[in-house]
Amino acid sequence: MNYKDFNGHWPVYEKVLFTLDKGSENPVNLMIYIRNNKQYPYSNLFLIAKLKTGDSLLLCDTLEYAMADAQGKWLGKGFLEVKESKLWWRENYQLPAVENINVQLEHALRSNNSEQGLDNLEGIVGVGFAVEEIQEHE
Repeated sequence: MNYKDFNGHWPVYEKVLFTLDKGSENPVNLMIYIRNNKQYPYSNLFLIAKLKTGDSLLLCDTLEYAMADAQGKWLGKGFLEVKESKLWWRENYQLPAVENINVQLEHALRSNNSEQGLDNLEGIVGVGFAVEEIQEHE
């Protein structure tokens, strides 16, 4: 798993990029990890996730994740101030057998009644990405 750390906020202009070595022969799960602290002001998170190879766009999804329950309790794991949420992007996905696959993540949160995105997403301290092999159940 790879991480990009932030100093308490995620600037809107900063797209998080991860490079994968190569595709996989077997289907995989694409996972996004978000680390937030108590300064995160929302109960959900919107992301735009892209999977690219060179100039070719393989996937582009707008994703919404719940970050807190109805009572405002964070859903992520962790005992101290920072909580980590493991978020599913794609399940059972066949990565193409090419080199230099890139993942690009950006936040797409807006305040209510506003068309403008937020300049800084407060409370996000890290964004991670992992390709997980699917475990066979016997």
